[in-house]
Amino acid sequence: MRTSAPGASEQARLPLAGEALTRHAVTVITAAIVVMTFAFSLGNVTRLCLDLGITAWVAWLVAPAVDLSVVGLLIGIRFLSLHGYRDDQLVKPRRLLRFCGMLTLALNTSGALCHQRFGTALVDAVGPALLIGWSEVGPWLLRQVYAACPPVAPQQPEATPAATRLPVIPVALLARARELDAGHRAATGRPISRDTLRAQLRIGRDRASVLVAAIRAESAAAAAA
Repeated sequence: MRTSAPGASEQARLPLAGEALTRHAVTVITAAIVVMTFAFSLGNVTRLCLDLGITAWVAWLVAPAVDLSVVGLLIGIRFLSLHGYRDDQLVKPRRLLRFCGMLTLALNTSGALCHQRFGTALVDAVGPALLIGWSEVGPWLLRQVYAACPPVAPQQPEATPAATRLPVIPVALLARARELDAGHRAATGRPISRDTLRAQLRIGRDRASVLVAAIRAESAAAAAA
């Protein structure tokens, strides 16, 4: 939703240098590691299943089942992270993602370990280990980049007043800011400050300024009404 943000800095309205490139690079690197790990594990897991006597057409389905689970979880966590969801709200999908990563690691290395080929097992563990690491770091890193570089609204014509050219605030993030402001007012009798809100939401200074301005404008409008 779009909210008014009087007093927000100009930096909150304009994209920072390298913002789009950074987001794109992190996303592409994460996706590339996932794809390479999937291609790598398809051969290892299928060979393991065939060695265990599992039917061939079933053996080809084991690795994709785990891989597609990882893809779905990564996409979902990335989307929710970029829209203001905190780590404690993403505990369940992150647990499942860790389990899928460990399952991929076990499936890729068990064949070599059973034959005591420890060097092969070490090589087979590289892809899954990177997948586990990036599944943890990737969504967090994107969220931090997103917080430091808030999205911007499309540029309005020059005749439009400057107050209408505003950044886009995720609904979940604004709702959380309202909750924190209400709690702060109840405890201290004063509206929440930018630095306090920034620390509690773990967001950038400019985004905190926009949120504080938005919730104070809402409070002023409610008082006037």
